[in-house]
Amino acid sequence: NKAGLVPMFKAVAKETNGTVKWKLLAGGQVVSARSTLAGIRDRIVDAGLVIQVFTRKDLKINNVIFDLQAFGDDPVAVAGAATEATMLNCPGCMKEYKKSNTVFLGGLGITPFYLACKEKLIKVSDFKGKKIRAVGAGKRWVKGLGAVPVAMPPTEGVTAMQRGAIDCLLAPIAWLRSFGFIDVVKHFVEFNTGFPRSMCIFCMNRSSWDSLTDSEKRVMWKHMPGVSARATVIGYMEEDQKVKKLGLARGIQFHKAGNDFKIRKAAHMKSELKAIPKSMKKLGVRNPEALINIFLEIYPKWQKLSAEINNDVHKYEAALQSQIYAKIDPTKW
Repeated sequence: NKAGLVPMFKAVAKETNGTVKWKLLAGGQVVSARSTLAGIRDRIVDAGLVIQVFTRKDLKINNVIFDLQAFGDDPVAVAGAATEATMLNCPGCMKEYKKSNTVFLGGLGITPFYLACKEKLIKVSDFKGKKIRAVGAGKRWVKGLGAVPVAMPPTEGVTAMQRGAIDCLLAPIAWLRSFGFIDVVKHFVEFNTGFPRSMCIFCMNRSSWDSLTDSEKRVMWKHMPGVSARATVIGYMEEDQKVKKLGLARGIQFHKAGNDFKIRKAAHMKSELKAIPKSMKKLGVRNPEALINIFLEIYPKWQKLSAEINNDVHKYEAALQSQIYAKIDPTKW
């Protein structure tokens, strides 16, 4: 996410007098969504964005929080609570990254996933039998609509929709521009179907991290809350609003959801409290309920913080710093 990373790269280079420099290789130039963790592990790249759903076997415990997609509708609060739960309350999560020779340095929060389609589908019943791109817990939401989930990275979605492999996808509005869906999507149902959380916006190779001096680590650590804050607020929340205007100008229709979606969502949330632990236990996660409860307990605190933050990037950065980063010694991380 350029909004999050580029300012950090510049600040770190300046404050370390050029001893730590980063080069952004965006858009899957070197590694893909599926291969990023392995690429960091093997030091093909020094760092990258890790989306844990694409490495479920390596990041089993981390997928517990990722799969809580149905819970929470405030991107700032969700991202803050998920990052706090991951970094401060989930030693198992950190051990998984350690086994993959990586260091989790910051969480990424995105905006709600809507139903984005080629055709005008606006009622729950309209989606029966349709093929919808979804990953993780999103697949259960799709099945609940009577539709067929199709798993793939968003980078493959445009061609899949063009050739008829999918009819719709679960996506934030920002993806219209960032992944080119503006060329194929014609209709959006503006209803929060849920959205992922706790992705690692900046996972770093362990050897690369350890090669930094304590002073350099502190500089990196100092700027990580800003990376997460900008990525969420600027990279997704503000981008959603800008891209919606662009989409409207291109003729994309945005539809309000009816009460049938609210009824379906309520039933879905109830079933997810059983479905998530069940699926995680199949992966080999012991007591996933404990981590689920931690997130659900932390989230109300972050809702209050979010109200105070009011989508201000600097206030959000300060909250991440005080609530999470100030409690960790980066030289021992």
